[in-house]
Amino acid sequence: MQIIYTRDYRTADEIRLWGTPVVHIHSIHRDVHGNGIFIRVYGEMKIAGQERIFARELKLNTLETLDLTTHHGGKAGYLPYKWIHNKGEFDNYASIHVWETANNSEMDPGEGPEDGSIWLDFIATGE
Repeated sequence: MQIIYTRDYRTADEIRLWGTPVVHIHSIHRDVHGNGIFIRVYGEMKIAGQERIFARELKLNTLETLDLTTHHGGKAGYLPYKWIHNKGEFDNYASIHVWETANNSEMDPGEGPEDGSIWLDFIATGE
């Protein structure tokens, strides 16, 4: 497992605007087809609502898809969703939002169950 602390790769302004998620990468699968390559990354991230995760922080050049699920075991009631900015472009990012069903509202940064964040499992694909 590789642990990525995004604070080591972000400027002070980026940290202030987009936070500092922690990424645990468990597995990377590469499929080569002719001149192209398709990469799947499996892992988990600790992220607060309304934060961004960049393709480079997931060991990708471009981010195409990002599937998110919550860790259960006391964390039920949170629904993660994302918006991927400029799919397929170099070092694009996904904006992560978390819906809290108990309050029927979007979770603001710092309101998560673990240090103001939430652990999410992910599968990311790209190049």
